[in-house]
Amino acid sequence: MQPLLFLSVLVFSSFAMAQGLPPVPVPPQNPITPEKAILGKLLFWEEQLSSNNRVACGTCHTFAQGGGDQRRQAHPGNDGITPSPDDSFGSPGLPRSDAGNAYLRDPLFGFNRQVTRRASPSFLTAAWFQELFWDGRARPNFVDPDTGVTTIPAGGALENQALAPLLDHGEMAHDARTLAQVVAKLEAAQPMALATNLPADMATAIAGGTTYPQLFAAAFGSPDITAGRIAFALATYQRTLVPNQTPYDAFLAGNTAALTPQQQNGLNVFNGPARCNLCHTPGLFSDRQFRNLGLRPIAQDNGRQGVTGLAQDAGKFKVPSLRNVGLRTSFMHNGQFATLAQVFTFYLNGGGPNLQNKDPLLQPLNGPPPGGVPPQAANDLINFLQNGLTDPRVAQGTGPFTRPTLRSQLLPEGGALYGIGSPGTGGLVPLMMAGVPANIGNIDWKLGVSNARGGAPATLLVGIAPFAGTIGGVNLNVLLNGNELLVPVLLQGASGVAGAGYGSLQLALPNLPSLAGITLFTQWFVWDAGAVAGAATSRGGEMRWL
Repeated sequence: MQPLLFLSVLVFSSFAMAQGLPPVPVPPQNPITPEKAILGKLLFWEEQLSSNNRVACGTCHTFAQGGGDQRRQAHPGNDGITPSPDDSFGSPGLPRSDAGNAYLRDPLFGFNRQVTRRASPSFLTAAWFQELFWDGRARPNFVDPDTGVTTIPAGGALENQALAPLLDHGEMAHDARTLAQVVAKLEAAQPMALATNLPADMATAIAGGTTYPQLFAAAFGSPDITAGRIAFALATYQRTLVPNQTPYDAFLAGNTAALTPQQQNGLNVFNGPARCNLCHTPGLFSDRQFRNLGLRPIAQDNGRQGVTGLAQDAGKFKVPSLRNVGLRTSFMHNGQFATLAQVFTFYLNGGGPNLQNKDPLLQPLNGPPPGGVPPQAANDLINFLQNGLTDPRVAQGTGPFTRPTLRSQLLPEGGALYGIGSPGTGGLVPLMMAGVPANIGNIDWKLGVSNARGGAPATLLVGIAPFAGTIGGVNLNVLLNGNELLVPVLLQGASGVAGAGYGSLQLALPNLPSLAGITLFTQWFVWDAGAVAGAATSRGGEMRWL
């Protein structure tokens, strides 16, 4: 059947099934106010909410990716090996740190950033879901973590979801981090101290040195910062993000040219032979249910069953909204696919091969019409999903979908490193870990070293100028002029073992504006009996006070 004839045959069903995005649900216990919304926006993009000042909520949830993460990275899965069949693709978070926020070697990732086992779902339509995260563990009733009182009996999944990443050591936290520690850090933080290119509404809100206690007072009536208020503000901001200006929405409103003939055909394929609408109900483009697609063996991730304990929930995951799906490059709960064409091929073949508890709605679509989806119809369907459901404001980052530039976008993961180091035991060069920004008032600042001889003593050399030369046969990257500072640190790790040694220098940086703009230069010396000159050195690190 020709595409346009196919369109004319099914156009009635398309209009009959078409729906717009419903009004955003707002729990009466947390009404939207401008003051609360702007506070939530500041918090959403605030890297200082993390333990290493490098991860904000908006690091893993970006408009350019349709509410998901642009940084698709592999998690090794249960076997700990990459690449292997059980790999998933998630979001990089923080390098592992212990309960005191000192660097700690992770069994899977070492001192590299940890990667989440599941992909970052879109936050843009989260407000319309009664339960959040892929497995729905963020429930509708919100219990204030400080008082134990249920403050939102229903409709509070966003509030529940908002706090979880702040305590997850793979996302934004060190081990055993508490909400009290998050609050204490926020009380001392200068709002948006790390961000640049602030949108006008954010810049106006913090003009004149406005503090977070003052922002909380404006939003809640008193300057007290609490975990519950953080959750309320973050949730409120997300409820102001309504992506309802897609070509599909304009088409529903009567602009018949908003969707091209091919996209209109794709909409009919969506509601017809492709059967997408059975799970991705038009409007929200999700039925808000949990389903098992047969994507992976349940033993790899039991999904919803891990929350409910019910056998019938084994391997089930949330059906996501398809709004702005055309901006994404990571699909499914495990990020298995990188293109919409790959996703369509998966459904064309009736979903995944793992039959245990697989949803019966999944049927092969590769037969002839009317039961199948031929190539041209498939192209039109992908066109509709790619373009017809994309809100141009989201794609272009225009109001209300505006954001600042984060410091993590500007500072390399390991920090601003320069020069060369000298090898120690096993021919290994110690690694400088200088990725934590040195902003004034940062109570979580630290500088680390790894890949050194286990148990060895080390010294951090701090100077006011860089250098390129040698001293005592090892490479020197900091100028020695009598003004340098030497800080001793004893490395952890198996004694004498090459590469097993690591350590951290931790300081609460003083809140002195006069320090802004000062640059110091650092280098680790590891006193290593296995080194040719008795010492191994790292590269130099530039420490610029912000």
